[in-house]
Amino acid sequence: MMEFRKDESGTVSAMFEPIEVDLLRNVASQLLQLLGAVDTDDAVMLAQPAIRRLLPDAYPDDPEAAAEFRRFTADGLLEGKLANATAVLGALGDDERDTSGEPAGFSAQDSVHDPLPVPIVLDEQQVQSWLRTLTDLRLVLADRLNVDPQGRPHLDDEESHVVNEIYNWLGMVQESLVYAIDI
Repeated sequence: MMEFRKDESGTVSAMFEPIEVDLLRNVASQLLQLLGAVDTDDAVMLAQPAIRRLLPDAYPDDPEAAAEFRRFTADGLLEGKLANATAVLGALGDDERDTSGEPAGFSAQDSVHDPLPVPIVLDEQQVQSWLRTLTDLRLVLADRLNVDPQGRPHLDDEESHVVNEIYNWLGMVQESLVYAIDI
């Protein structure tokens, strides 16, 4: 498990396994696709549970005030979320896969694949983008897992176990990043 550390210059860094980078790249790309498809004028789309978690009502007990507030803030909030997820992808570097989906230079005959860890170095602004995107990712996954307010998932099938592992891993990444900047 990687651990973020802050250096004297103020940057925060960690060494990620290539599979971790691939996972982060994959989920951040999926978040970008989800956010890019949001139409803030489409009430049906905004009512979807995952979108409601990402763009919650400011006034849950007053639909008229919530709609008015959303009219003025949703586009800006959405743009910020898109920019943050894009910054995460940028910090992860280029995807070094060829069109077959295999890592560059990798063939099916290669029985040993021992890639080196990938250094991730974040400045102060990138740290904030990462923290916000990790929160957004966990919100979407929490919705998918039907996580209750106490943090317990209420789905128990094979796919949910995998999603829950990703949810928990993203939480560990986020926690490590928070601890690193809190020093």
